[in-house]
Amino acid sequence: MEAFLSKGTIVAGVSYDIPGMGYENPQTGEIRGFEADLACAIAEKVLGTRDGLIFQQVTDAQRIPALQDQRVDIVLSQLTITADRLELVDFSIPYCVTREAILVTRESRIRAFDDLAHARIAVTAGSVSIRRMRAAFPDAIFVVTPLSAGNLEAVARGEADVASNDLINLQMLRAHSDQPDRYEIIDIGDRFEEKPFGVAIRKGNRTLLDLVNRAVQDLIENGDRDRILNAYLQRAGSTIGNP
Repeated sequence: MEAFLSKGTIVAGVSYDIPGMGYENPQTGEIRGFEADLACAIAEKVLGTRDGLIFQQVTDAQRIPALQDQRVDIVLSQLTITADRLELVDFSIPYCVTREAILVTRESRIRAFDDLAHARIAVTAGSVSIRRMRAAFPDAIFVVTPLSAGNLEAVARGEADVASNDLINLQMLRAHSDQPDRYEIIDIGDRFEEKPFGVAIRKGNRTLLDLVNRAVQDLIENGDRDRILNAYLQRAGSTIGNP
């Protein structure tokens, strides 16, 4: 029997810094957000109870190593399914699809993709966004942060001109910032492929992959995925397409 089934627990790597996606309440220690709540729903289907779910924080750069080192069983932390990552870990079917976007202050002169050529761009270490921006704008100055929340903070402090991240992350971060009206999000998804998020699982763990795939498929078909996601998007005043 698989270890997670015999133990009755699943350790899920999630973000702790993005309200609406994965966030640790500093007062209560509670972990909530779309991906955290989705992990709870998956655990209930796989284990029969949410009580066996254990959260562990992972940064973007830690997501795949945490699986490979067996510190976590699954990762739900805006991990885009890409060909190179599929060589390292297995992915469930997508549970959310988003696009590339940038965030600027409303007084910024940056209005479009081509304005980024010599900008100071805040990006997250280990992300798809940092790869894309470096390839597109080799002469830009990159302000690399360990957490996605640091992208917006760098713009707020004037250390970066623009934050580059997933559209859904920027929507959530702006909505929960101290001054949401100060920022504008520019969708640059037409310049890149979409970003499908999947539940990442250690390579070769077919039993868990099959169980998670069935759980995600059920949550999509019965509407629970949409209900969880839309509850957080409505609070952020946003909408996003789903697979």
